[in-house]
Amino acid sequence: MNKLSISASLALLLCSGAVSANNACDANTPLTIISATDDGLFEETHGPDKLIDGKLEADSRWSNQSQGDPKIVLFDLGAVQTLKSFSIAWHKGDSRWSEFSLEASVDGKEYKEIVARKKSSGATLELEKHDFSALPAQFIKLVGNGNESNDWNSIVEVVAKGCGVPVEKPAAAVVTERKGTGIFGLHTDRPPSENFDLSGWYVTTPADDNGDGKSDSVYENELAAGWTDSRFFYTDPATGGMVFRSTPAGAKTSKNTKYTRTELRGMLRKGNESIATRLEGGVPNKNNWVFSSAPKSAQLQAGGVDGVLKATLAVNQVTRLGKAYQVGRVIIGQIHGKDDEPIRLYYRKLPKNKFGSIYFAHEPATGKEKWIEIIGGRSDRLANPADGIAIDELFSYEIEVKGKPEGDKIIPMLHVKIIRDDGSEVSAEPYDMRASGFNVENEFMFFKAGAYSQNNTSPEPETDFDKVIFYKLDYSHSPVVAGEMAVSSSTKAIAVPVNQAAVAPAVTGVVFDDSFNDGGRDDGADKMDSNWWTTTNSSALEIAKGSLGLVSGGSGRGIRTTFPAQNLTVGQTLNATFTFTTPATIGSKRDSAFRIALYDKLGRAALESDQSASSKKPNMAYDGLPGYMIDFDVALKDPSKANINIRKHKDTNQGRLLGTTKGYKELAAGGSGYEILAQTTYTGSIALKKLTNGIQVSGSLRQGGKLVTEFSHVDAGSVVNNFGMLAFHVNSKTFGSSKKKDTPDNGIDFSNVKVEILK
Repeated sequence: MNKLSISASLALLLCSGAVSANNACDANTPLTIISATDDGLFEETHGPDKLIDGKLEADSRWSNQSQGDPKIVLFDLGAVQTLKSFSIAWHKGDSRWSEFSLEASVDGKEYKEIVARKKSSGATLELEKHDFSALPAQFIKLVGNGNESNDWNSIVEVVAKGCGVPVEKPAAAVVTERKGTGIFGLHTDRPPSENFDLSGWYVTTPADDNGDGKSDSVYENELAAGWTDSRFFYTDPATGGMVFRSTPAGAKTSKNTKYTRTELRGMLRKGNESIATRLEGGVPNKNNWVFSSAPKSAQLQAGGVDGVLKATLAVNQVTRLGKAYQVGRVIIGQIHGKDDEPIRLYYRKLPKNKFGSIYFAHEPATGKEKWIEIIGGRSDRLANPADGIAIDELFSYEIEVKGKPEGDKIIPMLHVKIIRDDGSEVSAEPYDMRASGFNVENEFMFFKAGAYSQNNTSPEPETDFDKVIFYKLDYSHSPVVAGEMAVSSSTKAIAVPVNQAAVAPAVTGVVFDDSFNDGGRDDGADKMDSNWWTTTNSSALEIAKGSLGLVSGGSGRGIRTTFPAQNLTVGQTLNATFTFTTPATIGSKRDSAFRIALYDKLGRAALESDQSASSKKPNMAYDGLPGYMIDFDVALKDPSKANINIRKHKDTNQGRLLGTTKGYKELAAGGSGYEILAQTTYTGSIALKKLTNGIQVSGSLRQGGKLVTEFSHVDAGSVVNNFGMLAFHVNSKTFGSSKKKDTPDNGIDFSNVKVEILK
């Protein structure tokens, strides 16, 4: 049925005025729906009123994201009617299934399930009718549980049918007013901790509510539970950003501190109060980090090595009164050491100027403080910097410490970059910190971000203040590694806790989408490219324009790609799809022979390069990586027994990534029976969905757009949620007859691999 005929049918069914039902109820008649309401968090312009407007256009739909919990739309029939069926037209209903259930109630208090949780057909844009035994009802509750692609619930139209008393259709249906959302998907009606992951921070403000003469601090658990302060730390009602306001009139952190602040302090312990904030004497502990140039003994005591702080923000106000050398300056990001500060990043705007400057101070443990200008300058008499940053202008910064090999030494380098809202970048020259005195046993680091006022001379300290709004904020570190990360025959495990490094929450969108158009294996000029590495030996990769080959005809081999770590929050899905073509020869009885997995890299630098491994030469770089594998059976004697197997990587010492299943715990297996044919193109997927209590692992295989098989399993209680590596492996004699590069029939060819974060 085409759109015109569907719309015409709806026009007849949903005509204005009273609806006179068949009181005998021997037929189904459309019932008036006087209101459609939800929780108000629907996507902009796609509210519940679209469900009952009589239109079947895709843009006239309701869309609301589950985010880990079902979404409910409540329909009111205006009076108790005899309800016999409910029809739903799903958005993209001809290309994906959606999951839902229906409940009904006479009084709006006690509900009865009338359609148990089920999936739509995934085969039509038309109304799909759901019949049930006739029952009295005034209220219908539709419970949405997302669709096969993501967590969004999107419906174009609904129709309730039955019989009963006439109900006048209102001129305008009663619908829910949409709750406002800010920029970057931030919510304007939630505390900062519900927009940002604050489990790895504590906050200090200029308040002294306990009267001890020092500024107050709120630690990770209370902060993450939703703490706010309308004076100093709160959500901006217009944008949803995290507001830091610091007035010079407030309390300070100690007698030796000259200035006030509203500022976050990085806490690697993430609420584990059995770990001290810091130890006496400057000894590193698991709450703080050190440079990779620090002694190995110090690294082993620390919670991380090196690190990067990233933020997107706008400075909304700076002080304008007081002494010339203090006016208009505020620190917006820091690396703080035991006593000194490898970097204090300043924003400064003089009252006479339109634009502000960005510069930083490097305070070494030994030697004099150094100042580095990035945009504009730090002079008290600076003319307006034409390339400066205005008040309220969005920009980002990245502060990173990274070790640079030099002979047999590691040199600590400080990198600072400013990214304008138009995408242009301004970077300071890398700063060499080898002589700064931080490469010692008793030293540690932590990140800070917020509004650290640098003016204590304002004559109006209550009203002359600094205000900074952050829209994105995260930090990460390389993990502490015991031993070298090179190829090794050692079977000793790497002592790295799961998710030790702090990783920012993942952001919805494409991580990479590589179609190998440039004929290269590296992350080239194409922003959607990815880096590709060998997992077994260098002969596994075969590169050509438009394809990437996994050469595995006569030898079990693997390849992998790495990407920025993705920290899944509840409701998010990390979805990897891969399109590949099989060769002319397919082996027989190859159980679990095609393997795909997603892992947490744990910050291991060695994984950003080729790393060979075999049963005779294990590689400890692959040990203990948290992650999940799916595998496909190939050419079983009985294809009906072919399934998808889901496995979880164990913290054992196999020294191989996907070449053996001994390092994996089998969780479940299932799906429809299938057969992978020769010289055929398929698209497979592996998806990891973060649940409130665990991870849902799913795998699928399609051919020509048609589903061949799929299976999913929930790993209840799993705490694994960081992922940064996708790997493939094919067992020997599975695909092809040759194991040599540049020969026919030597493996499978990928034409596209895509990784994305879905809602």
